[in-house]
Amino acid sequence: MRLVVIRHRRRRARMQSSSTLVVVDLQRAFPPPPRFVAALRRYARRFDRRIFTRFVNPRGSLFRRRLHQRCCAPGTQDTELLIAPEPGDLVLSKDGYGLRPADLRRLRRLGIREVTVCGVDTDACVLGVMFSLFDAGISCRAKAKYCRSSAGLHRPALRIIEEQFEPLR
Repeated sequence: MRLVVIRHRRRRARMQSSSTLVVVDLQRAFPPPPRFVAALRRYARRFDRRIFTRFVNPRGSLFRRRLHQRCCAPGTQDTELLIAPEPGDLVLSKDGYGLRPADLRRLRRLGIREVTVCGVDTDACVLGVMFSLFDAGISCRAKAKYCRSSAGLHRPALRIIEEQFEPLR
């Protein structure tokens, strides 16, 4: 993966206390309502650094074999992000619920120690990404308003997040 870093000056009044936002799997295969995407796009502009994850489901994966999930094959439109990354944003492809160890090491090398997390699905990949970040020593909080679940498990997942991590934002 290539990392392009272009410094943008943004007004401090708009910054969040944690200047890194992780947007989990907001991609064509898991489309939330357009109003949700538009609101999250506006919210994401408040952050100095944005990291987008993209779920990719390669042939032979457990997602295909055990869960019979056929979407998100490498290179398909299913993996297209719904918010276009800008120069300086980081896009991490993942083939599981959480982040890969190499990507976690990369985030630590970049000096990332605290993040705000949002995206889809709260009960699956948002939780998985948060657990992997936490296990790598990166403090994380969820922005509940900008998390969604398609399986009806959003509220139970938020209860887990509130119990296991810092209070919800």
